[in-house]
Amino acid sequence: MPTITIPTTVESTPTTFTPAFQFVAQSDAFDDIWSCSAMISGKSIEQVREIAITKLRHPERGPYYYGETQIAALLAQLGFVATVYKPVSKISEVPDLALILIDFHEEMQMGRHILFHRARGSHSPGTTIEYALDPSLGCKPTDRIRTNFKNIAGHWIIGIHSMNAKASATK
Repeated sequence: MPTITIPTTVESTPTTFTPAFQFVAQSDAFDDIWSCSAMISGKSIEQVREIAITKLRHPERGPYYYGETQIAALLAQLGFVATVYKPVSKISEVPDLALILIDFHEEMQMGRHILFHRARGSHSPGTTIEYALDPSLGCKPTDRIRTNFKNIAGHWIIGIHSMNAKASATK
């Protein structure tokens, strides 16, 4: 499998930026992982679903839930390596590409995922842009791109890097 390059730069101006990944909305309440996987792989959510069904024996019809083992297996099929869930207390602890678990329900031990990306801004070499794409069906279009991570403490993340590439040593 060829190494997939994760973007290290996003198109930007001093006041705005364009995410490096094409946004893919969820098609139901449970396929947040498929949406995020589609965004980073450049595939459609239907293609990701088909890979999950044919390669990973995912059921054609629910119910289903993706834990870290299933997430890692799916991302491996797409050319990526995933870490286990790790707690974070500040945004600097999050790798440049990661899934962030949000809206966690303690009793049910489940939440939903958004795709985090950190990259250099094209308008200025010293500018770093941190953003997350939220694929939720309930998310208003204006809220699909998040840039405020002040309340990141206590969240869990799964770091992602390209297969056959070294992970960031500082994360």
